[in-house]
Amino acid sequence: MSLRWLLFFTAALTLLAPLPAFYSRKRRFRSLQELEIERRNGSRWEMMKQILRFSGHWIELLRGLGASLALLALMDELRPVSELYEAHASWARFVLPLAAAIVSVILTGILFHYPGKAIAPVAFVSATLLVLVPPQVSVPAVLLAGFCALKLRSLPLFFIILTPVLVVLGLLLDRQIWPSVAGAVLAIAPLAHAFGRHRDLVIPVRRPNSGG
Repeated sequence: MSLRWLLFFTAALTLLAPLPAFYSRKRRFRSLQELEIERRNGSRWEMMKQILRFSGHWIELLRGLGASLALLALMDELRPVSELYEAHASWARFVLPLAAAIVSVILTGILFHYPGKAIAPVAFVSATLLVLVPPQVSVPAVLLAGFCALKLRSLPLFFIILTPVLVVLGLLLDRQIWPSVAGAVLAIAPLAHAFGRHRDLVIPVRRPNSGG
């Protein structure tokens, strides 16, 4: 196996890995409403530090960005290998990595065992969308969804808004609609899984005086 193929499979497995599913139960998992209640009862800065100092969010952000960028670059190098891929590369080079990200999100939901709760992979989904969906579509979609979710303190709202906005902006601003559609599937997957299993979407936060 050549080095390029080895790097390709490494990047693909990195994007597929459901890392958040294996977070320790010793972590605190909170909805935005619960975090807001804690903010009212204490220091807002301390609450933010619990979120930002949790290393898992940064790992997921880097995993989404790094693996997606690596896959795009390696798929371009391996492009001449398949005539079928060559014919459809204009959309397939984005859709195939997005399919891997969708599988990762679904596996995370299946493998994460915490009563009544499901992880909201906001960092991972945002990172992959910003790389794999054209920026004129992904950037305003992620910013709008993030603003509304924070304003109304609702994690489900992030995915509810993100999904249709990706499709609408894709139709209006992108000649290739398929990356935006695949991105919308990625955006709705965590919400659909959580609602299907009657679980609340939560994010892990750093415990006070604990390691990241």
